[in-house]
Amino acid sequence: MSQAAVVTRLALFELWISYRLLIVLAAYVTAGAIVALLPVPLHPTLEQLAAGIAVATLIGGVIAAGSISAERGLGRAGWLVTRAVPRGTIILGWFVALAAVSLAGLLAAAVLGWLAVAQAVPRPDPAAFAAILAGAAAGSLAFLAIGLLIGVTLPVRQAALGAATAGVAIGAAAWAVAPAAMPLATLSRLPELERPISTGLQGAGIGLVLAGAALVLARLALRRADL
Repeated sequence: MSQAAVVTRLALFELWISYRLLIVLAAYVTAGAIVALLPVPLHPTLEQLAAGIAVATLIGGVIAAGSISAERGLGRAGWLVTRAVPRGTIILGWFVALAAVSLAGLLAAAVLGWLAVAQAVPRPDPAAFAAILAGAAAGSLAFLAIGLLIGVTLPVRQAALGAATAGVAIGAAAWAVAPAAMPLATLSRLPELERPISTGLQGAGIGLVLAGAALVLARLALRRADL
């Protein structure tokens, strides 16, 4: 078994026993369950789903920041390094673990959301709906990576607060500068979008680039951090 797989399993176990895994899953599932159980017209349903996923994404990033910071503060990251586990592998393992949990939760939210909007008239295009949520998934991965970057530089409480502040600031800035490139911002206008699949794919590309850049910076920051 590779070192990355071992770190991922340890991260999943830590998330499980600390209930953080359940918190992330519950945040996404709640976003989908609300729109599935409270039938309203199409536009409010899509707006509620987008808002719920945005909140769940923020929660995921905060937990990412707090988790990796706690690993440093409690010495567990240092213990792994003394066992010849590269510092970059620790970042990668935690990212994979958090991404798996977040994507599982987002998939559940997407299924529940589709059950709600599929009954609307006019019915949204399922391919367009999937593309927009794929862009949202990439955005959630990007914020997980940003959370890890913040967590390797700050103590636990400051890291969690910093991630929450960063999430709100990034969302507000993106909304002000380029709302058309934000998949969640366009979800509520899904029936009116001329090229929803292109919008979703564009958002996915931006999210993945941001995730990759944040992970590289997090790995560099962890090399300089005290463990």
